[in-house]
Amino acid sequence: MKAVTFADFGAPSVLKEAVVERPIPGPDDVLVRIHAAGVCYHDVLSRGGKIPGGAPNRVLGHEIAGEIAETGENVPAERKGERVVIYQRLYCGQCRYCLSGRQDLCRNSRVLGECGGGGYAEFTCAPARNAIRMPDGLDMKFAALAVCPVGTSVRATLGVAQVEPGQTVLITGAGGGLGLHQIQVVKSVNAHAIAITSSKEKAEIISQAGADEVIISPDLKFSGEVWRRTGKQGVDVVLENVVSNTFGESLRSTAQNAIVVVLGNIGAKRVEIDPGLVITRRIRIAGSGNATYKDVKIALHLLATGAVRPFIGAVLPFPRVSEGHAMMEERGVVGRVVLSGW
Repeated sequence: MKAVTFADFGAPSVLKEAVVERPIPGPDDVLVRIHAAGVCYHDVLSRGGKIPGGAPNRVLGHEIAGEIAETGENVPAERKGERVVIYQRLYCGQCRYCLSGRQDLCRNSRVLGECGGGGYAEFTCAPARNAIRMPDGLDMKFAALAVCPVGTSVRATLGVAQVEPGQTVLITGAGGGLGLHQIQVVKSVNAHAIAITSSKEKAEIISQAGADEVIISPDLKFSGEVWRRTGKQGVDVVLENVVSNTFGESLRSTAQNAIVVVLGNIGAKRVEIDPGLVITRRIRIAGSGNATYKDVKIALHLLATGAVRPFIGAVLPFPRVSEGHAMMEERGVVGRVVLSGW
């Protein structure tokens, strides 16, 4: 089958089209013909050798939508032809987290594509339990974003922060693939979204996503403006997609008993915390990551009903994935890059 892989870590140009062996499904697996695959910044970091434990000569990509082409012997044959998205975390299914429905916390898990078998290919194999049926009529390119950017946004917004109607939510990196979808998830429960961006050029599309207020802050010193706009009350929730250059400002933007949900760390470096501020305002800091199955089903529903409109900055054929990586790395695209067609 056709695939895109890389022989060495490096720049986007290391990604090359190749012919590799088509995977054979095991007894409990399905073979999925891939129709669309999203390019996540995690892929960019993996290709550059910045993810611990990674290795070249593998197929990246964990944002996958396609059609079941073949089923293993223990999988109902009628699932063949089913339109599915792939739950990106391969988990043990036996630990206390998996048994409680929190497969995202499984310590014996990995993300599809980290060790190969990813979405930059014509086919992939995955456990049948990871293949989640999508609503009828949902565009494959939209569905490819259900598990990662939309599902991750649902987990952080509705699962971790438990945003409620009337609350005020601050979103950093609002013009990115996560931020643009988080705004819409926030609005789906009638909360107030304040979006932060360092780019004047992204302000319009952030408004189109539904942000109630957009703060353009090239120097990322935005807490004073947030404080002014909230009547010196602060925000109830922060969705932190940047962290590296924004975390202190986010903490200073909070109301009493606020929660700051950490999803990203663009600069991959440590940040300082003022303990006095955390104590005085009773700030809760929580990490968030992959979606649960419940989150994915909510994400698919939001996409199917139009409550969330996926932001796709570019659609490229699979052999041009290196261009997509370059766009992501240079912040040259608003929203996600999606691969479709050979």
